[in-house]
Amino acid sequence: MQYEKVYVEILARFLRGGGMRPTFVVWEDGKRYAVDRVRFVERAPAHVGSVLPVRYTCIVAGRERRLYFETEEMRWFVEIER
Repeated sequence: MQYEKVYVEILARFLRGGGMRPTFVVWEDGKRYAVDRVRFVERAPAHVGSVLPVRYTCIVAGRERRLYFETEEMRWFVEIER
């Protein structure tokens, strides 16, 4: 299986006790998808090249999705199957 890295805009909430939580994913065409829930936050590799990002396993529109945050570049991406 092949994957492509697609950078996306994320609206996030910064927590008083530290950390952040994505609240919306804004796709390339401007469509917004609400993040209903964040299930897990962990450092985990992606299928596409990246220095060990922070993986947010989330529920978006009723489905489990993985959002990745590259701490060095300060940007978010998703993996798309090709």
